[in-house]
Amino acid sequence: MQSTPFNLESVLTVLQKRLKGIAIFIAVSLIVAAIAVFFADKYYRSSALVVPANSSLADKARLFNTNVQNLYPFLGNSDDAEALFGIAKSDTIFYRLIDAFNLVDYYHSKGANDAQKRKNTLTQLQKDLKIEKTEFNQLKIIAFTKDPQLSANIVNGTIEIIQQIEQQMWKLVYQNSVTQLHQSLSALENQYRSIADSISKTTISYKKELLETQRQSALEQIKQFQKSENEFKLAVETTPPTLYTIEKAFPSASADKPLLVPTLLAVFFISFVFATITALVFERKQRV
Repeated sequence: MQSTPFNLESVLTVLQKRLKGIAIFIAVSLIVAAIAVFFADKYYRSSALVVPANSSLADKARLFNTNVQNLYPFLGNSDDAEALFGIAKSDTIFYRLIDAFNLVDYYHSKGANDAQKRKNTLTQLQKDLKIEKTEFNQLKIIAFTKDPQLSANIVNGTIEIIQQIEQQMWKLVYQNSVTQLHQSLSALENQYRSIADSISKTTISYKKELLETQRQSALEQIKQFQKSENEFKLAVETTPPTLYTIEKAFPSASADKPLLVPTLLAVFFISFVFATITALVFERKQRV
């Protein structure tokens, strides 16, 4: 026997005929889904929004030149946002979070040794901590954990660690400059003392004049190097922020995953479609 293709009228007829069975299937599906959501682990969401600072503000000239201070805006551009995003996504950030909040125990990570446990924890944390760069050169940091306070702590901790790492990078640059200047300054001071000693020992007038010229030149260089060294030391102590927090993370008042209503709506739709298709297939087989 050749089967008759379904049209809208026949579909409605089948639905009306199998309505009880479809309703029972949907009801059972909703009950099972509600029970699953009730007993499922609850996850709490915390998020924060930050913007990069202008990296040019790390220039030590900002401390001694008001024109330079007014030249640079406080907020960074897309390049600053990209650099900040790269640091935020690095494993270094995640590993420091793992150690700071003892996440190996939180995730109950297994492994042959501590290094393997930390690596397995890294994989878990990367699923629960998302860092996104928006079209407005902002960074959005989102964390989901079973503890609302821990979610907020991880997000805020991420911001602090990013800030520390980038500031340490600038401090290291300036500290290296201080070290090099100090070495050069020591060499100039030795040279100055040597020239002064030579002046005291010579009796020839034109040699004294030459040595005095060299001594004055060395003295000017010493003053210049001392000034530069002090400027770099001040730059180390006054490293500007590398980002600004627009929205700080706070603990969520209620669970954010899984959500009961959206879950039940999705289950209702899926179960209705599945039950309807099943009823139509069953009805077609009966007609054959």
